[in-house]
Formats: sequence, structure tokens, C-alpha cells
Amino acid sequence: MHAETVKEVLSALPFQPFVIHTVSGAKYLIDHPDFTMLSHGGRSLYISLPEGEGERVRIVDTALIERLEPAGTSHTG
Repeated sequence: MHAETVKEVLSALPFQPFVIHTVSGAKYLIDHPDFTMLSHGGRSLYISLPEGEGERVRIVDTALIERLEPAGTSHTG
């Protein structure tokens, strides 16, 4: 996914929570933009994970983001 797309969704006003889906099948709920940081070049997205989920920060390569989905939306395949 293009880093610019991620940047647009993170900076949208009003912010709308969303779920990041990666090509590996991992999912990350982004319920507030303050819990993320996009690297200067846009290659990496740093996601602060809720307490109790092991590692505190996950680093996701933006090229490996398959799609962004509004939170609360569920697709069954």
C-alpha cells in the first residue's frame, strides 16, 4: 500500500478508527492516530499495541499492508 494512503487515513478529520490488514494475515486496530507513527520516508508504520499484547510496538512495512478497513466492518470470505 502507498504510504500516502496511510498518511491520509491517519490525518483525516474527523479521525475514523480502522483496521490494518497485512499480507501475512495480521490485523491491527488503529483507534487513535496518536498510537501510530509513519517513518519519514513512509516505509515503516510504528503501531503502539494495547497493554497485554506482548510487544509494546509493532513495526509494519507499508508495502505489506494489504488493505485498510473501517473499524467494526467485518468481511467473511
